[in-house]
Amino acid sequence: MWLTRWGYLIALIVSIGGMTLLDWRYRLAWWANRQATAWTIALVYALLLAADVAGIKWQIFATNSTYVTGIYFITPNLPIEEFFFLSLLCHCVLVAYRAEEKFLRGSA
Repeated sequence: MWLTRWGYLIALIVSIGGMTLLDWRYRLAWWANRQATAWTIALVYALLLAADVAGIKWQIFATNSTYVTGIYFITPNLPIEEFFFLSLLCHCVLVAYRAEEKFLRGSA
């Protein structure tokens, strides 16, 4: 069934879209400071990707091929979905931090 193989990727893309709308609405990350956001996400993304590759190499991480599209990079345990997941994770954490800073601490 196509939903089994594509469902996770679709969910990630929808989630990234929702996070981007939330960011846009409250001007938290990309719409507050594009350069700082790009550098922050790029740095954390690179560190997480390096940790993923190391975990795969040391056989700590593995992928269940039933639930991914079958598009892999570098190794059969690094599916395309991982790149979308890391992007979502980085953006989500940054938006949460900025929301806490903006709304709970009251800084502009």
